[in-house]
Amino acid sequence: MSRFELTDQQKRYFSDFGYIFLPGLMAEEIDWITEEYERAFRDHGVNHDGTQRSSLGKIIERSETMYRLIDHPNVTGLLAGLLGDDYNYLGSGADLYVGDGMWHPDCHDAPIRQVKWAMYLDPLTKDSGALRVVPGSHKQRWVGNLDTQDLWGISDEEVPCHVPVNTPGDVMVFDLQTLHNSVSGGRRRRMLNLVAGAHCSTQSEKDFLTRRIPGSRDELMWDRLVETAGEERMKHLRQPWGIHG
Repeated sequence: MSRFELTDQQKRYFSDFGYIFLPGLMAEEIDWITEEYERAFRDHGVNHDGTQRSSLGKIIERSETMYRLIDHPNVTGLLAGLLGDDYNYLGSGADLYVGDGMWHPDCHDAPIRQVKWAMYLDPLTKDSGALRVVPGSHKQRWVGNLDTQDLWGISDEEVPCHVPVNTPGDVMVFDLQTLHNSVSGGRRRRMLNLVAGAHCSTQSEKDFLTRRIPGSRDELMWDRLVETAGEERMKHLRQPWGIHG
């Protein structure tokens, strides 16, 4: 399979608006991804009763089958197009979302571009919890959860935004500084994500990466990920793994 490549227009779109939605990018892989997702929650005893969000950190790191995801040419090509060919893999996670969220960015004031690659494993629309993003908000340096009524006198649902209809296999990638939210969702919206960042060159960027990566190898859970890595995967692990010696 040839590696996915973004067009110059798509790269400009991401730079200007802080996200890109790619329908069907992982459609051929959705069955095994969904199976591994469900197995991970089951094997780790996550009892989701639908009353609150349930999360499972490092879902890719827990399964050698899931390693296929970070090696997939549609993943590596997309991330390389946004971050450079020597981008850093920073980890993964999974969530079972419930109900409404709040408008927020995932970080602010990072010295490098960081992105979240997100797959929702259920059909979702604006009225059933599809991810909403505010185009261009990554340039505004928002911090934390926003009170939209206090800021603008409107409800979370009224915030001007883009809400792509999601079909399993679609992928949304957004800058971690982009405002995003889900409104009017059900009790079990499945999301899988991985986070990546640009390679760090300056000392301030390297200091940031040191703060960004968990404090020990045990916390990182990368031993087997590194042991089984070829050169392509190591290109994205070497710098963050090096923080731990």
